[in-house]
Amino acid sequence: MQNKQVEKKLKEFKKVVKHFRKKSLQSAEDIHALRIKCRELFSLLSKDDAFAKSVKKVISLSNEIRDIDVFFSDYLTSLPKKQRKKVQEEIASKTKDDARKEEIKKLSKYLKNLQIPKSAEQKEEQDETSQNLLTMRLPKLDKKKLHKYRIYIKKKLYREKNSSQKDEKKIENLTSMKDTLGAINDNYNAIERLRSYDVKESLYEKIKKFTQEENEKLYEKLKSKSKYK
Repeated sequence: MQNKQVEKKLKEFKKVVKHFRKKSLQSAEDIHALRIKCRELFSLLSKDDAFAKSVKKVISLSNEIRDIDVFFSDYLTSLPKKQRKKVQEEIASKTKDDARKEEIKKLSKYLKNLQIPKSAEQKEEQDETSQNLLTMRLPKLDKKKLHKYRIYIKKKLYREKNSSQKDEKKIENLTSMKDTLGAINDNYNAIERLRSYDVKESLYEKIKKFTQEENEKLYEKLKSKSKYK
């Protein structure tokens, strides 16, 4: 039998996709909202289900758009004023717009042709987070290792949110960990994107050092929270 939570999330997903098809939603906030709806719905579906794979594809197609948005709207503004100004002088303003429009076009085309079922079945209990993930510990400050850990934290968070007996304190802590891990990952992605724009080497190295220091601060914050997950 279809779970009420799945029905609710499927309805929300349909609504946001409908707006994208009409091209009434495409801002950074819209992309973020779409991704949230996708992840919430995906967390309830069996990963082997065809529709679940389609939902995951939407997330994949929106990754580049979100990275562009984060780089220009969040990452650059977080840099020291002098460095930010120099970067903005070296990167043409249309660089963001051209790249983003191309990715939006790909996403919109996929959403336009996406077949959304009238109903979806909740995944089986045994299809949830595997036992090896349940004992996963916080790894060292490393992009690839922390990315895997971030996926693990997300699975724990969504499972807790979908539990019949929610632990609100646990949800709050896992959400905070997810956000901190996301900030670290965004910083890693941003410094790689900055390199692709061919800014001056001396400027790149200064910003890279600043970013690493920021990630170290975030990691220390993460360590304190990981004790209570």
